[in-house]
Amino acid sequence: MKHYELIHEIYNLCDGHPDSQIKEVDADDLDVYMEGMTSKVSTCEKTEREDGSVVYEVVTNGVKERYTFTEV
Repeated sequence: MKHYELIHEIYNLCDGHPDSQIKEVDADDLDVYMEGMTSKVSTCEKTEREDGSVVYEVVTNGVKERYTFTEV
């Protein structure tokens, strides 16, 4: 199991600025972890950055969220 720092940003519909939370999570597979965090009506786009972090952009009912995982 890998250990990650997770930055979860939820974008405010009024002004577009994110509210952020940072926590540490353990996961074997980030795709499986994200399946548990999203609903069937969500769209999810995955990006792997050059620095090794993995970003998921999720939109659910017009609300945008970003999950950034960095292995620690």
